[in-house]
Amino acid sequence: MNERFLMTRRELLMAGGALALGALLPAGRARAEAGKLVAATYPGTWSEAHRNVLKPAFQKRVDAGVTQSIILGTDQVARLAAAKGQTPPFDVAIFDPPQVLDAVRQGLIAEYPAAQSPHYAELLPVYQDRWGPKVSMQVIGLAYNPERIRTPPKRWDDLWDPQYRGRVGMTALNSQLGLAFLAELNRLRGGSSSDFEPAFRALRELLPALGAVAANLGAFATLWQQEQIDIAPYNFNFVQTLKAKGVPVEFVVPETGAVAWHTSLHVVAGTTVPELAVQYIDTHLDPLVQAAMMQPPYDVIPTNGKVALAGAVTQSVAKTQDALAALRGVDWAVLTEQRSALIERFNREIRV
Repeated sequence: MNERFLMTRRELLMAGGALALGALLPAGRARAEAGKLVAATYPGTWSEAHRNVLKPAFQKRVDAGVTQSIILGTDQVARLAAAKGQTPPFDVAIFDPPQVLDAVRQGLIAEYPAAQSPHYAELLPVYQDRWGPKVSMQVIGLAYNPERIRTPPKRWDDLWDPQYRGRVGMTALNSQLGLAFLAELNRLRGGSSSDFEPAFRALRELLPALGAVAANLGAFATLWQQEQIDIAPYNFNFVQTLKAKGVPVEFVVPETGAVAWHTSLHVVAGTTVPELAVQYIDTHLDPLVQAAMMQPPYDVIPTNGKVALAGAVTQSVAKTQDALAALRGVDWAVLTEQRSALIERFNREIRV
């Protein structure tokens, strides 16, 4: 309750609301003097891993408080943009590629001071970036219910198999999962970055098989937990989290290969505690922290080259860091430019 109150007060200060307390310090200065950091985190697996692994490791390393604010990437960009020129609502952002592009364009994140981050050099080069290190990789493939589907699917085309009619799931395109699947489907069906008609034609053909289209990843997880769907594109570590909760679901990489993108941490422009922000991010890069996050029930894929892959990721995705880094990505720069139009078209044409 206290943390929620402090967050509300800070937001009011950012908006320029003057509290009738003349001795009260400005929010940013008060945060800095109190040694307090506010870090954004995603819902679900991410927030659990950050709360149970990252937070205690950071507080062991640095004598500072930290509040982890659970918020989606697009909402982070919106809140930072609204507060631009004032004290930002949080000091560390967590983004997937589309939000990184938006944040850089709007000047919402600072260049990452790699020289101040001891573990940064331990990352494989593909995970190093001037705007912030890539702390994990998101991998999508086919998820399925092994109690209902005895023979594991092998290819994306299996989603169109008549035996799964009414049991296929998808997420809307406001999630990176939905967009990445659309891009991969378009590639496989002969489309291009300027022509998504092949993907939409395939989705229209899939309509009879669709049992549900989730508005977001939280709703998608609920569909699996309630066994309303049996097969769908899904993130590897989200599948592992559901399995740990007793949900019957397995993950398989299609024969055409997995699709992957990176999740990264960033120092927010204008933060009053930049040193703490870097320390927090560098703690996430620590091989001990990444190795702990790789364990169930989180299964967060590591990017530090000193962490040997182990467990479920080696069984389903890749056995080495080099093989992991070589997974096919998505051209987010091109895709993001069309995102609004693609979302609008999807919402208009793909309805269950």
